[in-house]
Amino acid sequence: IEEASWAAYSDTNSMDPLLDSGANGLEIKPKNENDLQIGDIAAYQAGNDKGLIIHRIVSMGEDENGKYFIFKGDNNKIEDPEKIRFNQIKYVLIGIIY
Repeated sequence: IEEASWAAYSDTNSMDPLLDSGANGLEIKPKNENDLQIGDIAAYQAGNDKGLIIHRIVSMGEDENGKYFIFKGDNNKIEDPEKIRFNQIKYVLIGIIY
């Protein structure tokens, strides 16, 4: 797969049971907003955090600042608090190897 990269994950439990410390991911960089859909798992840079967060896109919308994405960890009870913009999304997961 062209331009794909490997990823390892921290054991945060937010994406259990799908992603855990023993899983490796195959990720690609999305080219534009149309490369992302509800249900995709993507890594994004949160506004208040230095690390990447990998969660699932659960909804999309538009506001006065343009298109945004709402994420949630599969094992989390609530959605992530921030509207994520395309420029914050670094990778989309295309495969998992255990």
